[in-house]
Amino acid sequence: MGSRRFFSLRSKVLLFAVAVAVIPLVIVSGFSTFESTKLIQSQVAQLKLESARAVSSHLDMMMNDVNTISLNLIQNRDVSAYLSSKDPAARQKQLSRILSICNEQAFNKPYLFSIYLQDLAEKGIDTRGALNAIPPDRLLRAKERKGGDSWYPDSVYVQNKEIKVITMIRDIRDINDVGRSLGVLKINIPQSSILELYRSSMPGESPFYLLDGSRIVLTSEEFHPDGGSSPPPLPPGGLGSASEGQYVAELDGESYLAVYDRMSRPDWHIVELTPLRQIAEPAAVIRRFAYASMLASLAVCLAFILIFGSKVLKPLKKIRELMRHVERENFGGQMEVKGSDEIALLSHGFNRMSRKLDELINEVHVSRMKQKDAELKALEEQINPHFLYNTLDMIYWMCRMERAFETSLMINSLSQLFRIGLNSGSRFTTVEKEVEHIRHYMAIQQKRHDGGIRFLEEIDPSVLSCKVTKIVLQPLVENAVRHGIEPGGGEGRIRLRIYRQGADLLYEVADDGAGADEQEILSRLEACESGKGNGKEGGLGLTNIRDRIRLNYGTGYGIDFRSIPGKGTVVTVRQPCTEGEAVHVQGHAG
Repeated sequence: MGSRRFFSLRSKVLLFAVAVAVIPLVIVSGFSTFESTKLIQSQVAQLKLESARAVSSHLDMMMNDVNTISLNLIQNRDVSAYLSSKDPAARQKQLSRILSICNEQAFNKPYLFSIYLQDLAEKGIDTRGALNAIPPDRLLRAKERKGGDSWYPDSVYVQNKEIKVITMIRDIRDINDVGRSLGVLKINIPQSSILELYRSSMPGESPFYLLDGSRIVLTSEEFHPDGGSSPPPLPPGGLGSASEGQYVAELDGESYLAVYDRMSRPDWHIVELTPLRQIAEPAAVIRRFAYASMLASLAVCLAFILIFGSKVLKPLKKIRELMRHVERENFGGQMEVKGSDEIALLSHGFNRMSRKLDELINEVHVSRMKQKDAELKALEEQINPHFLYNTLDMIYWMCRMERAFETSLMINSLSQLFRIGLNSGSRFTTVEKEVEHIRHYMAIQQKRHDGGIRFLEEIDPSVLSCKVTKIVLQPLVENAVRHGIEPGGGEGRIRLRIYRQGADLLYEVADDGAGADEQEILSRLEACESGKGNGKEGGLGLTNIRDRIRLNYGTGYGIDFRSIPGKGTVVTVRQPCTEGEAVHVQGHAG
């Protein structure tokens, strides 16, 4: 108790008041912030999805227009004649007609940048005079689709200026022989047109992506214009087949709310990212209000503690001072009882306790005097043990004189067995004396069984001075001999281990004899404890040891029993390992 840090009642009341005032505010504000953030996030996601649907609808119309234009051109006979002509002069005459046809198709389509036609010799014309280069893999894919459209991000050049575009490419087939390819058609849509369409529907600076079915970025606008066109972070399972949805994504170390909408074109998606920090900004107002409320609550708590201290804590301080006088056995101080509240009851109880302690101390003094008288009487009763020792000592020397040396050794072991066991009437002894006691006992048993019992010791030298309950090992070893070794023919092995485990001392007596029914022995122990036992010595001996240990050290200590019929038995005793005088200890082990 003296080493524990003092924590005043004033501090406890202050802590309790602060907890009562602040903790609910923290919980409510945290819950409110969480719910408001979730609600705002849901509303923002819904708004973004509606805008994405609008952009998706416009893009669908744009792509349908491009698809119609491309179909008109690849089915136009003049275009087919131009691409299939081998005469350069004839093609030159047709050039203006072909450009006129292309411009007519692109009329009133401001989102189109240019239309490009290329023959099998990879010679082409562009309505804007732009320089086009078709990657071989894209050209091969267009051929494989046999007139079907294919889209990919591309760049064209006008006067050495790069224009980022989204390109639709189609293989042009002979109208009269669809198996014959005449060239390719390429329609370029500037990415800026799509971004302008997006910004008109979704104002702000959120990253935007248009993805094709292979999740290739057709166009994008990120926070960093020079950041390239890397794909946005996608959920673990991908976008799936849902028409729209939302998820949380990580990009450049920041969290975003991502919303996506699927276009009518096969597996094209619009993806927009909104920083979660922007969404959470309105919830900061709630947090600031909660902080202000907590500060106000703390001020109220401090005022309450000042009032509480003067009315309640002052009498308690007086009781604490008088308690210190009581610790010094000064019982003259008394509390003044005022009022009829709990403090008055406590004061009255303290006064009564002080008087009672004074009376009990006087009674203890009288009982100690009586104990001294009892000890004097006990000394007189030790005359008989001395008579026994002297008689055994005389027999020992008579055997020596008659050269009966083995008999003299047996008499000496018996004498030492009694001398150590009685231990001058004390309940306690040391581990060293317990071991010496059991060695004398085993010397007699080994002689009885003609050396058929092997006795092995494994003892930690550091525990020899520990104070323990006396005559614990001898009954355990006797049980091992009588119920383990003797039923098996009188031959076997008994192993004794004594070791330290934490603050506890453990005896372990193991034999390789006949063993016993573990459940039956445990049932006997329980029956003896409840007073329903039949007195069989197997359970009674173990119960006696357990009861004496618990009497000396508390219910946390005792005995453990494990046995397998035909293989042997292990009995473990646990008691505290204490130096000096043995004391009553409430243990933690069972």
